[in-house]
Amino acid sequence: MQLIPRTDRQAANFGIIFSVIVSLAIIALGTFLLRFELAVEDPDAPDMFMALAFYKWQLADPDFWSRATAWIGFALHNLLVWLTIYWAVEKSSRKYTETLKPVNYWALGINVVFIILHYLQTAFFYDGLAQDIPSWTAQFTVIMMLFIILAMENRRRGLFFGRKIKFRQEFYRWMRDYHGYAFSFAVIYTFWFHPMVFTWGHLLGFIQVILVMVQGSLMFTRMHLNKHWVVLIEVLVLPHAAIVAIEQGMGLVYMFALGFLTIFIVTQMHAFRLKTWVKNLVYLGFIVTLLIIYLLIKPPYQVNEVIRIPVVEYGLVFATYGLWLLFARLLGQIDSFRVSGPPPTVPASGD
Repeated sequence: MQLIPRTDRQAANFGIIFSVIVSLAIIALGTFLLRFELAVEDPDAPDMFMALAFYKWQLADPDFWSRATAWIGFALHNLLVWLTIYWAVEKSSRKYTETLKPVNYWALGINVVFIILHYLQTAFFYDGLAQDIPSWTAQFTVIMMLFIILAMENRRRGLFFGRKIKFRQEFYRWMRDYHGYAFSFAVIYTFWFHPMVFTWGHLLGFIQVILVMVQGSLMFTRMHLNKHWVVLIEVLVLPHAAIVAIEQGMGLVYMFALGFLTIFIVTQMHAFRLKTWVKNLVYLGFIVTLLIIYLLIKPPYQVNEVIRIPVVEYGLVFATYGLWLLFARLLGQIDSFRVSGPPPTVPASGD
């Protein structure tokens, strides 16, 4: 059996297997963490960060090392991954291949080492970045990653039911050159924000962030562009968000589950060459589901919760494009706001 992956697909399979192993290790760690005393919400304490919801998984009495190990781990992890991205973009060939390059091995190795280090850091010190930073910051980094993916994939699958929105070529090139830095920060920040504790919400979240780390490590490989792999990583947010909402008991499960399902139906599923009758069947099933929920289970006026997340995600796509247009024009990088040509072609992804 070959232990070291040689191709991008083998590396992706390695990532899936490794995420399962890490998940089992997190479950095994469960009772060992009971020795830590966790913080209890004080309803009279001022909300300095507008955290909106109290984060349960933080120490009641943090010390220097519980904080320092989390922040140093995050900073080193992020910096080293950024260095691999810089090397891949500036110093190596941008040719997309199936064979892993040295920079891919370096990125995979760095991520594996720091995943193990965070596991040990949780076992001995417990706290993540959540001790010092409100939880909405981790949520926003994930939102940022998701709406940038929507914008980048527009040239392949469209944004609304397969219809492509016209963006300038320079916008795609800007996202191509810098999305790696933004995504790696988002996923590494989220990863170190949480201690590696066992709840089903945490477990699915860690599986997703590990797979995103693998995806980032496969830069300039064909698997990095594989539409099935990309959609898998995107849709994992649906069960994660839904389960977290159930565990928090705030009645938001329908908003998260149906909101991300709406994005899948409107955008993500159009990455595949589905027959028209299959799409129509999906549309019909979704409509029937909404009728059952908002006529028999919930009040009809609450149907607006279905579009809250899509409105935010799609709105941020256009807001980002608008801001990029403005700054690009002011800096003289473009001479007009108009779209002057087709989007750049996507390298062959082997999917």
